[in-house]
Amino acid sequence: MSAILPPTDELDVLVRQVAGVDVLYPAGSIVATVLTATIEAVAHRLPLAPKVVMEQRADGVKVTAKIGISAAWHSGDVSRRVHDAIAAQLRQSGNPPVAQIEVIVARIG
Repeated sequence: MSAILPPTDELDVLVRQVAGVDVLYPAGSIVATVLTATIEAVAHRLPLAPKVVMEQRADGVKVTAKIGISAAWHSGDVSRRVHDAIAAQLRQSGNPPVAQIEVIVARIG
C-alpha cells in the first residue's frame, strides 16, 4: 500500500508557522527556481510553486526546507522544530517511510 503524502503547499504553511521562521525560501535547485519564476512571470501569475521540496526516492521520502531565522532565535532550536513539524505531518499523512528531512538555514537575522 502506498502512503498518501501531504501536498507540499501544506508543508510550506506548516514551516512558516514554526516559531522563529521569518522566511521560507525555495528549496529546489536554482535552475528549477528560476525556470518556475520565469514561467509564472510570463503567464502573469503569482508564484504558485511550493517552496518545500518533497522527493519520493527508493528508500523513502526526502523533504527539503530552506528557511530564514529571526536573530532572536537559536538556529539549532528553530531547525529542530521545523524538522519535527515536517516529520509529524508526514506521520499523520499515512506514515510514509522518511529517508531524510533536510532543513537548510539560509539566513539568520
